[in-house]
Amino acid sequence: MAFFFQILSVLGLVGAGFLARRRGWLSARGTNDLAQLAIQLVYPALVFVSITSLSLGELRANLALPLLAMAIALTGFGLGLLAVRFLGRVPPETARAFLFHCLINNYSFLPLPLVLFRYGDQGVGLLVFSSVGFELLLWTLGVMLFSRAERKRDRLKSLFSPPLLALLAGLAVVTVRDLPPWPAPPPVLSLAAGTIRAALQSFGAATIAIAMLVAGSRFAMLRFETMLGWRVWLVSAIRLLAVPLVMIPLLRLVPLGESARGILFIIAVMPSAMVSVLFSERYGGDTDFIAGGLLLTHLWAVVTVPLFLAWAL
Repeated sequence: MAFFFQILSVLGLVGAGFLARRRGWLSARGTNDLAQLAIQLVYPALVFVSITSLSLGELRANLALPLLAMAIALTGFGLGLLAVRFLGRVPPETARAFLFHCLINNYSFLPLPLVLFRYGDQGVGLLVFSSVGFELLLWTLGVMLFSRAERKRDRLKSLFSPPLLALLAGLAVVTVRDLPPWPAPPPVLSLAAGTIRAALQSFGAATIAIAMLVAGSRFAMLRFETMLGWRVWLVSAIRLLAVPLVMIPLLRLVPLGESARGILFIIAVMPSAMVSVLFSERYGGDTDFIAGGLLLTHLWAVVTVPLFLAWAL
């Protein structure tokens, strides 16, 4: 029931972007500018704050979490590679959008209230750490799927995006902060660090709002027949049915704590990621296909996610 209302709230907030585009308050150029703002500035702040909220001990004790999160993502990608050959003659941008939907799901925002309700604050910390696996794939394989750069050097350069650099910086800060036995910092330094962290946290929190505005703006221009296309339904079936059916039994076989296993179950059944629209706007791609798959998977998730979680948890 909690997830049902969370999905409804997401669709309601996306409606704000839909209304803004329909009323002319948000143009196509403005939508693209918002996407670039999120990718280059706002989202990196969210990544950095999330990682530095964990201790080095928590990272060490749960090293399997990001690896298994990567396994969830790569399972979807592998199923997508098997299915993409049956898409027929489609533009390369559509095939890449198909694979991106299979690779990256909504691994942080939608799971957050479920994890908080069931596992508390400690569970939220584990969720953030597990997202490291998705972040690494998002800013390597995900960027390569969308990047329009033709030369290998340009493709390599695109991998070192601000969010990935923020992730690496966050891991470095946690290591330096917790590994040596540092003396207690002066009160002024602690106050300054806390103020900076609070500012970054507030700034990064805007990521979800911007992503939903961009998604709603794209939905407003989405042709209805795009959602009726069988390729959109195929990628939705892979994301919402095939991946959970493969991963839930496999995760039962891995020796994990109850909380860690439950968090991975929740991640495995999530719909497509809101960030897919940001990537499509920023790097270029079949945005109609991306928006159609995003909307359809979130609509069907109201049904599939509660059913799978009732089986898994």
